[in-house]
Amino acid sequence: MFSENGFIAKNEYLVSFLVLLLTSAFAVALDSLLHSAISVLLVLQLGVVVVSLIAKRWMALGVAVVSSLVFNFFITEPRYTLHMNNTEDVVNLVVFIAVALATSYLSSYIKEQKQQLLVANVRSNILLSVSHDLRTPLAAVIGALETLETYRDKLDQDEQNELLGSARSESHRLFRYIENILQATKLQHQGDELSLLKQPTSIDVLIDNVILRLGAPCVSRMPQNMSPILTIQAALIEQALFNLIENAVTFSPDGERVEISLGETQQALLIFIQDNGPGIPVARQKEVFTAFSSFRQSASKDGGSGLGLSVARGIIRAHGGDIRILPTTQGCTMEVSLPKEEAH
Repeated sequence: MFSENGFIAKNEYLVSFLVLLLTSAFAVALDSLLHSAISVLLVLQLGVVVVSLIAKRWMALGVAVVSSLVFNFFITEPRYTLHMNNTEDVVNLVVFIAVALATSYLSSYIKEQKQQLLVANVRSNILLSVSHDLRTPLAAVIGALETLETYRDKLDQDEQNELLGSARSESHRLFRYIENILQATKLQHQGDELSLLKQPTSIDVLIDNVILRLGAPCVSRMPQNMSPILTIQAALIEQALFNLIENAVTFSPDGERVEISLGETQQALLIFIQDNGPGIPVARQKEVFTAFSSFRQSASKDGGSGLGLSVARGIIRAHGGDIRILPTTQGCTMEVSLPKEEAH
């Protein structure tokens, strides 16, 4: 597939039909040149293999059946009928169908094993991530509360407030981590079939909510004469924007501003999030959206679990949009695009 949610994945019927059409046409043309039934069957078999690799098993079986009919109708004698007088043609066709069935079954089995391996890998990564990203904030919360309980009488009000603030901050961090785990699991299992409860929502309000939740004075919005209304599931888009903006804040040097701006094309509404951090190497820009991929380092802040950007992309794609990293000389600029049919 071109991508996890690429053209082929979204157009299995069309691609399977095109493969069938092309291989059938090529097979008929090849027969007129070589008059070789084996060569024709190999071409038709190639079509079955291709469809079995990119589409569902029953589609491959359907292509195998239609290809056998094409061979029978256009290639064998008497032509343009479904009768066969040559025993060799009958044997060739039986072998073709048997190989096609075996190919579709094996391809389906390999894809199932690959999916099971992916699920096992995700579970393993979750366990590894939980061992650090869940335990660390929990330990911080417990430590702050135990210190407050044990030494309350010896601490002044500012020190008590600092401990409570630390516990609250780590609790929010823990909540965000669990929220991302839940969303990542849901996106992993439902993907394009994720059910969305969409309502008209102001993107300005969502961005303001994110900035308020972050409480980061270094986040600024570029002024523009736009106030788009998006038909979206607001809570999910807000979470996606939160993950992206929080990531930008995390990897920005202290005191550097993260800028948020809007734009548009004929097809899409655009949201730009720009930071002045270390940036992401071009060779690794695709990896950054993979779950548990966390390689961009910050000298003073936690690099995170590597879930945030993966969840953000999954949510945006579920709404028909996408996220990409724009080329820049310094820092990192994320572009979030939502199709115009989602905007009013």
